[in-house]
Amino acid sequence: MSAREIHVVIVGVSVAGIKVAKTLATFSKSGGYPNLRITLIDRNAYHYHALGAPRSIVDKEFGKKLIFPLSTLLTSHEVDPYSPKHQFIQGELTSVTANTVSLSDGQTVSFDYLVLATGSRNKLPANLRSQSIAEAQEEAARMFDNIAQAQSILIVGGGAVGVEMAGEIGHAYPSKTVTLVHSAGRLLPLNFKPALSDGVVSKLKRVGVTVYLNEKVSIPTGTTFDCSIRPLTLYGASGREYTSDLQILATGTQLHTEYMETLESALGTSLRDSRGGIKVNGYLQLDSPKFTNIFVPGDVNNLPAGAKFALKAAEQGASVAQNLIALIKAPETGRPAVLKPWDGSLMSMILVPIGRNLGVFQGMGMTLGHSWWGDVMARNMKGKDYFLSQKEKDFPIRKTF
Repeated sequence: MSAREIHVVIVGVSVAGIKVAKTLATFSKSGGYPNLRITLIDRNAYHYHALGAPRSIVDKEFGKKLIFPLSTLLTSHEVDPYSPKHQFIQGELTSVTANTVSLSDGQTVSFDYLVLATGSRNKLPANLRSQSIAEAQEEAARMFDNIAQAQSILIVGGGAVGVEMAGEIGHAYPSKTVTLVHSAGRLLPLNFKPALSDGVVSKLKRVGVTVYLNEKVSIPTGTTFDCSIRPLTLYGASGREYTSDLQILATGTQLHTEYMETLESALGTSLRDSRGGIKVNGYLQLDSPKFTNIFVPGDVNNLPAGAKFALKAAEQGASVAQNLIALIKAPETGRPAVLKPWDGSLMSMILVPIGRNLGVFQGMGMTLGHSWWGDVMARNMKGKDYFLSQKEKDFPIRKTF
């Protein structure tokens, strides 16, 4: 047993951040390193299970279950529950140095090891903007109410999230006019087969969704998308008019990594790519030999789009956790830590529910677009609860809001 004091700071309690935190806390509780302390930092007081957002906009009770308090994430992993050492700090990261992070409220937190897992931010309603639990619940309920009241809904963007939202709305509200517009010639990420997109278009039509492909929608500067009722006409490059009383923008994600500027200034070099993704090496460490104690798993790093899926974020979190354990144990062994690179595999499987009963699947050598087997796979594997029951296992202690 080691008596060393070790402090790991995890900024961003995302899918990757949760995986790192739970793995390290379990390692600490196992007895070898009882003085391993974990500090979680996040701008929000809660973790939002964003995978379930498409269902939440048509099922208010389901939406309430997607919000998990962060203050109790590691409670069950304390070595001594009466003297807890792990902590959660709600705050916005503003800067990083070699051994400290600074927050917007003026706090400075030192670390031995740092995990930057701040993820990416989707637009409403695929994510929430509120920072408190109560406000997040109100925000989710307001989006549900607005979707319920709107008679015509336009969704711009035909990735998995846009498709799932269109399918859920079309299934729940058959009388509404639901339109999905996508700039590419087929739906879903282009690394998946065209036959999958064909199946999606067919099944969306079955739930009453009108689909337009190869159509670039012009969005006036300053137009906001907050899932509110707002009669608006947008224009496509084809000249077609899209008039609706509620609009959802389901295109891309945003990275907020301005907190790297201090470290970049000290080094005199950029540590981010043109999108703001933080550069990493094969071990998911910050891509600088001076900062081998900083790891960057998940959406916030500069890995390709095929690595930007929840499953891949969890895999990266697991890889980072094991490499951190190797670094922590190295001083006791008297040998350098042997790190293992993340395997670098990109997402080749996808499940896309379309409403409660339909869906498509690609994986295990199969492409199930038009097939009813795609419905079965998507409905039973993901569409049942959008993996909420799995997420609930990460939060066994959950306060009642």
